[in-house]
Amino acid sequence: MLLVLLVMVLAAGAALATGGRFGRLAANTLTGVHWLAAAAIGQLLGSLFGGTAYPVGLLGSAVCIAVFLRLNLRHPGVGLLALGFFGNAVVVALNGAMPVSLAALARAGVGDAVLTDPRHEVSDAATRLPWLGDVVPVALPGLGQAVSPGDVLIAAGAGLLLYAGMGASGRVPATTAPVWDDLEPCAGTPALLRLSPRASQELSEPAVPSEPAVPSEPEAAPDDPAQ
Repeated sequence: MLLVLLVMVLAAGAALATGGRFGRLAANTLTGVHWLAAAAIGQLLGSLFGGTAYPVGLLGSAVCIAVFLRLNLRHPGVGLLALGFFGNAVVVALNGAMPVSLAALARAGVGDAVLTDPRHEVSDAATRLPWLGDVVPVALPGLGQAVSPGDVLIAAGAGLLLYAGMGASGRVPATTAPVWDDLEPCAGTPALLRLSPRASQELSEPAVPSEPAVPSEPEAAPDDPAQ
C-alpha cells in the first residue's frame, strides 16, 4: 500500500535523524516471519485466480497474520498492526469486499475513478460498517486514493515497528559544548589566550583574603628650636 510505504519512509528518516541505523534491524527479535510470507502468498494467489479463491485466500491470509501478530505483540507497533488488520478483515468479511466511499475519492482528487478491482466495491446504503471501509481521503499529487481506518493503523504500526527496530533514541544527537581546557588556539594565529606559568598558577591557587591595613600613628612634631 502506498500509505504504508510513505509512512515507513518517513519513519526511517526520523530514525536516522535520531541515532537509528538500518544495521540494527538484523538484530530484531521478531518471530514467526514465515507466517507473514504465507499470508502474502495467500493474498497473491487469491487475487490471481479470483472467484472463490479470493475469499479463501483472504481468510487464510488473515489467519496467518493473526498468528504472527499474536507471537509479536510485545514489540512496539504490533498492537496497531493487529487492530488495523482486524478492522479490515471485519468489514471485508461482512461485505464480501472492501467498501469504498465515492465522496472520499472525490476529496482525494480521483472522483472520476471506476472500481474494477473485485476486492473493492462502492459503498452504499446496504453496506455494513461503512466507516471501516475506504473513507479516509489521501490527497497526494497524482497518487490520490481513499484508505480505511485499518490501513491508517497498519501504516502507523509498521512505521513505529521500523522506527523502534532501527534503535532510534527519540532525540536528535547534539554536539556538547567544549570545556575551557579543551580549547586550543588555531594554527597560525597568535596565542593570545595562553597565560604564563606564573599567571596560570596564580589563577589556580585559591585567593587568600588580605588582612585589613592597620592605620599608622601620626609622627610627633619636632621641637620648636625657638622655645
